[in-house]
Amino acid sequence: MNSKPHLNGGIATRLNHHFEQVPSLLHRARFLVWALFLGLTALAFVGMGKLRFDMTIEGWFAEDDPGLVSLQAFRAQFGSEDNLYVIYAPLDGDVFSEKSLRLARQIREDLLDRQLALAEDEPSALRRMVRVTALTNAPVLTAEGDALISRHLVRGPVPETKPALEDIRSMADSQETFPRLYYSEDGRYGAIIVETDFGSVETPATDSDSTDATPFMLNLAADTVLMDYQDTAPPAQPEFKSTDLSEYYDFIRAVQVTLTKPEFAEHFRYFPIGNPATTEHDMKMLEEMGSLYSGLLVVMMLVLLLLFRSPSGVVWPVAIVLLSCVWTLGLAGWLGFTLTGFLILTLVMILVIGIADPVHLLSGYLYRRDQGMEHEQAIRTTFGVTANAALLTTVTTVLGMLSVALSPIVPIRVFGLMTAAGIVVAFVLSIYVMPLMLELWWPHKRATGSSLFARLSLRGLLPDPARLSQRLLRPVLPIVERRPWWVIGVFGAATLACLYGSALVRIDTDPIAQYPQHSPIRDSFQVADEEMMGSQSLVVYFDLGREYAFQDPWAMQRFEDLQDQIKSRFSKHVVRTASLVDVAKKSYQTLNEDRPEMHVIPPTPELLSQTLFMFDNSNPTERRRMVSDDYSRAHVTVYLRNAGSYTYTRVFEEMQADIDAAVLALRERYPEAKATVTGMFTLMMNGSDYLAWTSLFTFGTALIAISVVLLLVFGSLRIGLIAILANALPAALCFGVLGLLGIPMDFSTVLIAPIIIGIAVDDTIHFLVHYQREVALDGDVPRALRETLQSVGQAVLFTSLILGLGLSILMFSSSIGTATVGLLGALAVFAALLADLFLLPAMLLVSAPESTRANLLADPA
Repeated sequence: MNSKPHLNGGIATRLNHHFEQVPSLLHRARFLVWALFLGLTALAFVGMGKLRFDMTIEGWFAEDDPGLVSLQAFRAQFGSEDNLYVIYAPLDGDVFSEKSLRLARQIREDLLDRQLALAEDEPSALRRMVRVTALTNAPVLTAEGDALISRHLVRGPVPETKPALEDIRSMADSQETFPRLYYSEDGRYGAIIVETDFGSVETPATDSDSTDATPFMLNLAADTVLMDYQDTAPPAQPEFKSTDLSEYYDFIRAVQVTLTKPEFAEHFRYFPIGNPATTEHDMKMLEEMGSLYSGLLVVMMLVLLLLFRSPSGVVWPVAIVLLSCVWTLGLAGWLGFTLTGFLILTLVMILVIGIADPVHLLSGYLYRRDQGMEHEQAIRTTFGVTANAALLTTVTTVLGMLSVALSPIVPIRVFGLMTAAGIVVAFVLSIYVMPLMLELWWPHKRATGSSLFARLSLRGLLPDPARLSQRLLRPVLPIVERRPWWVIGVFGAATLACLYGSALVRIDTDPIAQYPQHSPIRDSFQVADEEMMGSQSLVVYFDLGREYAFQDPWAMQRFEDLQDQIKSRFSKHVVRTASLVDVAKKSYQTLNEDRPEMHVIPPTPELLSQTLFMFDNSNPTERRRMVSDDYSRAHVTVYLRNAGSYTYTRVFEEMQADIDAAVLALRERYPEAKATVTGMFTLMMNGSDYLAWTSLFTFGTALIAISVVLLLVFGSLRIGLIAILANALPAALCFGVLGLLGIPMDFSTVLIAPIIIGIAVDDTIHFLVHYQREVALDGDVPRALRETLQSVGQAVLFTSLILGLGLSILMFSSSIGTATVGLLGALAVFAALLADLFLLPAMLLVSAPESTRANLLADPA
C-alpha cells in the first residue's frame, strides 16, 4: 500500500488511543468524576459571586494610558465635563413666550427642590447634580460703575406683556454666547444644562476635600453666586471613580421624574443628549441582548431536537455549553477579572463555538448507532475518531482568541481571555463529562418497525434528519467529480470578489450608528447638531508652567489665534469654541459701555488682570471653570457636530498640528508650555478606531498562526494549504460584504473576526482529519471522500444549521451593530459549509496523485 498523507505521526496515534479509552476509563471512575465535576461547578458558582463589572468608557483603557491620564488631570483642575444637556421644543414654537420661560424656570426649580428635600442619609441619583441652568437664570454680565455684575436673564417673575418679553429676547441676543447654547437662533428650541460630578468624584482612598475644582462643561452658565477661594495651585492629582452605566441610568431616570410631570410634558418635547441620555438607550439594548441570547439558545435547542429527535440530544449539548459559561464566569471571578459590556458577546461565542464539539460527538455516535453498533462500541469508536479533531479545533480557535487578547484595549483583552477559557472548558466537558452523561441518558437509535412505541417516540414522530442529510449529501461528490475545476473556479471568483470588497472596507465608529434609524436618541443628536451647540465636545487643556501666564495679553492672543484657526479650518464640524479669551473680551467690553470696538483682549497686563479680577468677583464659579486659581492652566472647549471616528481621527490629527504650532509659539515666553486634547468624546473616537485597527491586525495574526499550526499538524504541505484555502472564502466574505455594501466596520462589527475563525476552521479540521484517516487505509481518494461526506458531512451540516440559525436570531436586534454581526456570522457559517462540502473535495481530487485519480473514473459512485 502506498504511503498516504496522514495526521502527524505518533502523537496523533497516542491521542486517538487515549480518546478511544476515555469512555471506559470514565465509567470505572464515574463516582469520582461526578464528585469532582459537581465540586468544581459549585466553586464556579461561588466565583461568579466575586465578579466585578465595569461598564465605563474609562474602563477601556489601562490606568497609565496617556489619553486617560490627561482626562484625569483636566478633571482634577476643572471638574467634570460629563453632563446632561436637555433640549426642549415648546408646543407654541417660542422659547421666549411667557409660558415657555415660566415652565423652563419651574423645571429647574423642581430639580433643585427635589435635591434639597433629600434626607441626609437618603440615597438618590439627584445628589450627582451640581448645577442647573435654564434660559431664565442664564448669566448676563452688566456694569455698575467700575464693577461687573452677573445677573440672571430673567429677574423676578416672568413678565406677561409682549414688550417685556421682547426686551428679554433682545438682551439674550446681545449676549454673544447665548444663541445655540441656551436657545436656537429661530427660537424654536431651548436648553436646560444639568451639570454633574460624574467622573470627578474622588476614590475613597483620597481626601475628597483636597481639591477645589468644580464642574465646568458649558461656559457662561453661572448663577449669580459669590464664592470665596484660596489663591493657591491645586494639590497633586487625585484618583477619580469611574462612572458605571447604572449611575448614568439612575440619574436620567431621576431627572425624567421632573421632565415628565404633566404640566411640563404637555408643553415641551424633549431631546436630551449626553452620557446619561445615551445610557438609557444602551441599557435597553443590553436588556434586549439578554432576550436575544435566550432566543438564540431556544433556536439552537429546537434545531437540536429536530436533528437528534431525542430529549437527551438536546439536554446534554445545551448543558455542556451552559456549564462552560458558568465555569468561565466562575474562573473569571476567582482570578479577579473585571467584566465589561462585552460579557454578552463572550457568552454568545462560548455558546456558538462550544456547541460544535458535543454536536460532532453526538452526530457520530448516532450515525454509528444507526449503523447497528451498541452504545458502548458506538461511543468508544466515535471518541476515537472525532475527539482528536475536536482537540485540534479547540487549539486553533483558542489561538485566534488569544490573538484578540493581545489588544491593549482592556475589555477586548478580557473578552479574548474569557472566550478562550470558555472554549477550552467546553472541550474538556465534552470529552471528559459527556460520556458519563450519555450513560445516564442516551439518544436511542433510529425507531424502526410499526410498534406503538416506535410510532409515538420523537424519533418516530419527527422526520429523520439523518436520512434527509444523507440524501442531500449523496449527490455532492458526483457533482464535484464531474467538474472539480469548475467548483474551484466558482469559489475562487467569489473569494476574489470578497477580497476586492474587503479592500473597500472603511473603519468608522459613529456614536449613534448603533441605534435604530428612528430612535429618539438619533433625533436628539440631529437637533443638537443642526439647531444648538452640537452633540459632542472636546477640550484642549493648556498648562503654561508659570503663574499668572494667562494674565499676559500676548499669551491670550495666542489662545485666540488658535480658537480662530480651529473655527475656520474645521467649520464643517465645529459649532463654536469657548475659553477664557471670550470672558475677558466680553468683560472688557461691558466695562467700557458695551462699545463694539472694545470687544478685544485688554491690551496691557494691568488691564487684563483688573478685568479678570472683576469678572472673578462677579462670578468666581465660572472663572474657576476656565482657568486655575494661579492662572497657569486653562482650556479651550470645542463644541462639535456628531460624526464617526473615520472623520474625527483625521480632524484630531490636523487639529493637533495647529495645537502643536500654538504651543511652539507660546514657548517663546513660556518654555514649559504644553497642551493635550482630551474629553470623553476624544477617548471614545480614538479608542474605537484603535480597537478596529488592532482587531484587524490580530485577526491577520491569528490567521497566520492557525495556518502554521494546520501545516504542522497535518504533516502535509498539500493538505495544510487546502485547509487554509478552504477557509479563505468565509474569512473574506464578511469583510467583502461590508465593503461592497458600504457598511463601515466599527467596534462591534469588527468582533465578527474571531467568530469567523472559530466557525470556519472547526468543520474543516473535522473533515480533513477523518479524510486522512480514511485515505491512509488504502489510498483510495474517492472512497475516502465518500466515507467522509457520509459520516463527517452529516455533522458538518448539523453544526452549520445550529450555528447559522442561532446567529441569525441576532439579526432581530434593534442595535444595528449586533444585527450586522448576526447577518455576517450566519453568512460565514453557510459559506464555510459550502466550502467544506464542495471546495474541499474538489481541491483534494485535483491535487491527488495520478494513481488515485484512476479510481475516480473507475468508481464514480
